[in-house]
Amino acid sequence: MTRPVDEAARTAAKLVSLGHEPVFAPVLEIASTGAAIPGGPFDLVIATSARALHEVEAIAAPLACVGEKTAAAGRKAGYAVTAVAPDAARLVDLLLRDSDAKKVLYLAGRERRADLETSLRAAGWAVEVVEVYAARPVSAWPAGVVAALAEGTIDGALHYSPRSAELALNLIGEARARLAHYCLSPAVAAVCARHAGTQKVFTASQPTEDYLMTLIGEQSASLGVKTI
Repeated sequence: MTRPVDEAARTAAKLVSLGHEPVFAPVLEIASTGAAIPGGPFDLVIATSARALHEVEAIAAPLACVGEKTAAAGRKAGYAVTAVAPDAARLVDLLLRDSDAKKVLYLAGRERRADLETSLRAAGWAVEVVEVYAARPVSAWPAGVVAALAEGTIDGALHYSPRSAELALNLIGEARARLAHYCLSPAVAAVCARHAGTQKVFTASQPTEDYLMTLIGEQSASLGVKTI
């Protein structure tokens, strides 16, 4: 599992329930940037990750976000969640279809694609982007993970983003062609296919973790996957 350990605990429990042994092998370290939040008022707060909402106190505006996990974090923090979409592109579509142009605060990660803010600004929205966290690549995996890969006791890998997939595949090295690669989206699968071939690259039918777990359940039995 290549996500940061604090984000992967729930995923690990799901894998155990499916009969797999999870191995924590994060490719990124998450750190707060300490960025200051500008004064509002804002019509809307946007977040594409629950991580962004952990880094700052709740803002006095409703929340539009990507993913049910982010929405749950927003509600816990006290936000009124007005829009939830499975990815950034569909969140933009939802906002532009259902809302007039607004002044919004986008709580973002430093490493991201700029499509969301670019699309909203092109439609006349005023978007204030504050990078509240950064995701830094790890230099190496723990010795136990490296040894397990060399011994062939890890059977598959989970990939959640193109960037993290690229980092993970480089760390996996020659073993990447042997592993099954379970990908959250076609964009992630494209990275895996480029490095590991297409034979053992599988893509969730929808970009959510529930669909990713369904994919693992469907494919792992035939592949003999036990350790991820």
